[in-house]
Amino acid sequence: MVNENTVKLLQLWNQENKLTIPNNKEPIIEIIDQIASLFTAGSFYYYILDFTSYKMTYVHEGIEEVLGIKPEEWSIDTFFKLTHPDEIENVLEKEAIIIKFKLDDIRKENISNYKTSYLMKLRHANGNYKTILHQTKVISVSDDGMIQTSIGIHTDVTYLNPPVSNRFSFISRKKPNVHFEKQGDSYLQVKDISNIFTKREKEIIALILKGKTAVEIGNILNISNYTVNTHKRNMLKKSKCKNSRELVSKCLQEGIV
Repeated sequence: MVNENTVKLLQLWNQENKLTIPNNKEPIIEIIDQIASLFTAGSFYYYILDFTSYKMTYVHEGIEEVLGIKPEEWSIDTFFKLTHPDEIENVLEKEAIIIKFKLDDIRKENISNYKTSYLMKLRHANGNYKTILHQTKVISVSDDGMIQTSIGIHTDVTYLNPPVSNRFSFISRKKPNVHFEKQGDSYLQVKDISNIFTKREKEIIALILKGKTAVEIGNILNISNYTVNTHKRNMLKKSKCKNSRELVSKCLQEGIV
């Protein structure tokens, strides 16, 4: 039996993104490029979703390590069955804004320039929930300007223990980044923080994401752990984050590292 949330998402996609003139291009080279640009530290898997059939055309074997299931078991229905119950409504709300942004708020030729990013929890086969960095990017557009194929990559960031927030981002190497956060009952656009950190601060964030301690970061960058902690305090102040977990969460979602 198909999950009711799967039905809701497919109805949304079909209403906003109904393909009438699909193209026949095979985006193999583009797929490789997208995987490289979406990759982040941690165990991961990726999948290719065909919007003409809403089926997975490829699922990476890394899903066995991350979620403990076989590639052939992965589907939109499985996605909702494994999503934490407390997050399903927010996921549907985010996806509604994402599809509207891609099809209504930006020019058709820019659809492939953006990847979307947010944190969520998915249940492993052993019953434990993993914190997942969920990223997607359009890799082919139909001849009538609809999303035809997209790539999704799920990275296990449980080891960082980042808080899952009602925040998500549209990230581009060519266009300004756009970020939304739920405030009350609505998602509102919020300030981009990607340009507030120095080169050294971004290096420290990248090492934190790799699980390095202040002492280890100091040794790698040839600075004292006192200096590392000073940088951390400055980053928290700049980003208005309460702690390192919140800082890591924002940086992950906004593609800062």
